[in-house]
Amino acid sequence: MKLSRRNFLKGTAALGATSVAPSLSGMNMAHAAGEDYKALVCVFLFGGNDAYNMVIPDDTQAYSDYSAARPSLAIDRQTIVPLNIKTSNNIPLGLHPSMKSLQSIFATEQKATVIVNSGQLVEPIIGRNQDLANYPEFLMAHNLQQTMWQSGAENMNNKLGWAGRMVENMYLPGKLSPLVSLFGEQKWLRNAITDPLVTTSSGAGDYAGLVTSDRVEAMMRHFNAEFVNLFEDNYSSTMASRYYENAQLEEALASVGELTGFPETSLGAQLQTTAKMIKARQNSAMGHRRQVFFVGLGGFDTHNDQLNAHAALLTQVSDAMAAFYNEMKNQGVSDNVTTFTMSDFGRRIMPNATGTDHGWAGHQIIMGGAVKGGRAYGKWPDLKPGSEYDYKNGRLIPEIAADQVNASLAEWFGYDAPLNTLFASLDKFEQKTIPFMVGSLEPEPPVDPEPPVDPEPPVDPEPPVDPEPPVDPEPPVEPPVDPGYPSYVAGTSYKPGDIVVGKDNALYQCKPWPFSGWCSSGGYAPGDSLYWTDAWTKL
Repeated sequence: MKLSRRNFLKGTAALGATSVAPSLSGMNMAHAAGEDYKALVCVFLFGGNDAYNMVIPDDTQAYSDYSAARPSLAIDRQTIVPLNIKTSNNIPLGLHPSMKSLQSIFATEQKATVIVNSGQLVEPIIGRNQDLANYPEFLMAHNLQQTMWQSGAENMNNKLGWAGRMVENMYLPGKLSPLVSLFGEQKWLRNAITDPLVTTSSGAGDYAGLVTSDRVEAMMRHFNAEFVNLFEDNYSSTMASRYYENAQLEEALASVGELTGFPETSLGAQLQTTAKMIKARQNSAMGHRRQVFFVGLGGFDTHNDQLNAHAALLTQVSDAMAAFYNEMKNQGVSDNVTTFTMSDFGRRIMPNATGTDHGWAGHQIIMGGAVKGGRAYGKWPDLKPGSEYDYKNGRLIPEIAADQVNASLAEWFGYDAPLNTLFASLDKFEQKTIPFMVGSLEPEPPVDPEPPVDPEPPVDPEPPVDPEPPVDPEPPVEPPVDPGYPSYVAGTSYKPGDIVVGKDNALYQCKPWPFSGWCSSGGYAPGDSLYWTDAWTKL
């Protein structure tokens, strides 16, 4: 039985609006005066998407390097979906053949783009002395990298997410929270003012047990009671809040009816409900002019059978995102809604039998009417082993920071406080944002240097004095190996900091967690395997 109108009104009057609306003192009043609408939709690909098989170079040399790096996993060049976009170093790009449904949005409408070789950075690394660089913590750890994308590279200790903190700074009235997750509770939406609205892919839930008026009235008495015990009182208030929110959401979604054209998949259902909530934004039960949505899809940790599993996942991503974009056009708000992908990390370029191991850099898709398409953003990296992009045998170093991409989205959304208040790492980057959104400024081109001044004619030097003949140096003495350290034995449970003697008679120290997990594997035998540098440091 649905909540009665009488009880609903009574409940919502007692509860009040659940807006993210702090006191207007000290707030930017321009936010309150405007009637414009914008929405951000994050599509999180859980597990670590192999972005280098999602976006593929369609250039002879670049494709040759790509296929040489992963001969058993490379996508046939003849099947690549052309996008009519090039990177800043002039490499044409295409999509995996399973993503053809996005082609027209890229190539014809030019309302989508690719952020090339992006990932977590706390400072620029490419083009710098990498031995002196600061690297992000917890690389290749699923949960911590997911948290870093949702927090900011140097905001891991903040219990709030960057989207939640962004919304705190903006006056966003509405009876329901403008922060919505259709994929469980997520740090990205956490803020200090209101709880995000966490719902299912179908929208409002069904309280199946409330089938009689007696049960509804009993629940209302429970909601309206005053409890001496603080835990009981807080629990009752929280339950009442969630119940009223669900009723408001049900009313709002019912006002727009069903939307067609979405695939019957997990991500398709989430984006369909997202589209319904956008359409219902002006319903009295919502009243939003800014909304932030989180949707997700798992399964991207493709250590095995990647060719088949990844193709199926990318089909689901492509078809759902294309259907969502078309619905936004139908609603007349495609210029106001920007959709973008995130993932834990990319994958290693070299294959691991039938799959790939955890990597670092990847690519992101940005889609929406306000996207400056017709080009990609960023340089295509050198995929050859030993290049400056190669970190630990095929894990690629990003050149564009995730925080630069996220700052660009926040700026378009209307966040007008300094961007480093959301992303502390931006202080280390000369370029704070990437200009892929309409209204964003392109970086200033480099200024041509002044022409050199002709130097004074050289003065004839004094004739050189013959140097003393060199003295033959003493031959180097190999330092003895400390006999106190044991020889490496595969299968031994090594801990971080353990020192062993390698096959080459040198000393090696087991790296800190999470790399120490590989120290016992013979595939990482110190000095005697292809990937030993992932687990050991040579002393």
